[in-house]
This record gives sequence, C-alpha cells and structure tokens, in this order.
Amino acid sequence: MISVERVLQRRDKLASSLTEFLGHKIEGPTFQAFVDKLHVGMPANSNILRDTLLKSAMDVLKKTLDAELLINTCWRIAGNMETLKDQEPVNAWWHQKDFEWVPVKIIEATTEKRVRGGLQNVFVFRALAGSVSAMKFAQSWSLRKTRYLATFKDPKGNGFGFGRSRLNARGEQKSRLLLHDPRQFYGLRCFLLLDPDKSQGEPYAVEVGHSSATTGFNRALLVRRDRAETPCMKNLGEFECYHCPYGEDNCELGTHELTYQTAMCDRCGKKAFFDPADVEYESMCINCAYDARRTG
Repeated sequence: MISVERVLQRRDKLASSLTEFLGHKIEGPTFQAFVDKLHVGMPANSNILRDTLLKSAMDVLKKTLDAELLINTCWRIAGNMETLKDQEPVNAWWHQKDFEWVPVKIIEATTEKRVRGGLQNVFVFRALAGSVSAMKFAQSWSLRKTRYLATFKDPKGNGFGFGRSRLNARGEQKSRLLLHDPRQFYGLRCFLLLDPDKSQGEPYAVEVGHSSATTGFNRALLVRRDRAETPCMKNLGEFECYHCPYGEDNCELGTHELTYQTAMCDRCGKKAFFDPADVEYESMCINCAYDARRTG
C-alpha cells in the first residue's frame, strides 16, 4: 500500500534540493545537472538508473523552471518509486494505460445544476501518487450518491468517515460528524480506480475505495472540524468550518483553498466575501456564485 505521507515528504525533499534551478531554462548542461541532482536524491539502494530519471524528466527540457513545474515533477517522481525501480520512466500523464488505484485528496466541492435538470455535486480531486501524481481532475456525483458514499463503510470499516444520523425517542440527534454540506468533503482522502477506456483526455474513475490510513486521516480531520468535538482554532465559537472565510492557506482545517476577500459584487451590488480561487464566477460574491451554480 502506498504511503501518502512518505510520498509527500520525498516530494518536498526532492524539490528543496532542486530550488537552485528555479528561474533557469532547463537545457544543455543545466538539464544534465538537474538530472544529476535528481539522481542523488533517490533513496539509498533503490538502484534507479540515471537514464531512467533522465527519460522521466524530459517534460522539463527547454522549459524555464517555475515552482509549479518543479513541485509537479518531484511529485511525479516521488509518487512512482516502484515503477522507477523497475527502470520504467514516469513521464507526464497523457493517457491511462491500465486500471489503477490512486490515492487522491478532494480539493474542491460544489453543487451545480445538471444539464438535464436537477442538481449534482462536482468534486475536484488531486492525485497524491501513481501515474497521475499531482494532476487535478473532476467528477460529478448525484446528491444521492454523495450521501451514500459519505457514510459508506467497506467490510473493514473504512470510508470517508461521516456519521449516520441516529435520533432518540425524543427526536434528538445522537450522532456526530454528520454531512450537512458537500464542502465538508474538502481535504478528505480516498482511492479512485482509474479506467483506461474511460480516461479520455483526463483521468476517469469508476470506483471509490479506502484504506485504514485514509480513513484515519479523514476521521481526525472531521473531528477537528466538529465544533461539538473541538474548539475553533480561530476562536470563532460555534462557526462551522464550511461557512468560514478562512481558507486552507490560513487554517489547516479550511474547506476551501484561499481565504475569502471582500469586494463589491456585480450581481447583488453588496460588499461581500469573494473566493479568489473562483475563476468561473470571479465577479460574484460567494453567495451569488453559489446561487448561480445551482440555477444555471
């Protein structure tokens, strides 16, 4: 089983060792030096050949190295160590060769109107390892499927970690960690089974899976976000995390990437919170963007 934490640590260690190349065009002697440094960063006794790494780094050749290209390259290398040990190059993804289970993190969750009417939840995943390491791709789940997967547990008890609703005789809720909003999925991890036949242009998953590691990670995150279980890190009282303006850039429990900013909304004409990461509705406040997605 892939250790996501080990992959991320190795990614960061490799990237730190290659920062001297930032801002440089990676070609000629610079490219060779880049590959040399990458090779030095391989685990002891991995026996990964320099030529294997050279072929794996071809997508940076003749490009000016920026932070995103560096981290994605190191992520791809770190997330495919077993493939590299077999002396198979790991190039940037362009098609899915085989069925493959990959660990992912949910980095966006929105509710949108379906083309045929009704609503659906759109989730954006970021691959944490495997042939699609560092890639972002989206899939849609019906509202019913979302609710089902939230509380589903496999035979080993693994799942996303949300609780099932339980009411006592007086109608009082007895369960914790309930799903109220799809934004609560932000930051959670799972495994997706990629289908080579359906992965046309971007990865496409046909199954969702879990491990004890992803389940433990998810439950710990959900508990820390539950105000009945854990006090708010920002001292905002009973404020639910999925309503909070703080993003993951300012709070590790955030349910969106960037902290909201305030500006005048073109739609409602009010000064309100804007999501700086929302490029689709960049002139609308978060409330108007939420409504626009649901109404079309």
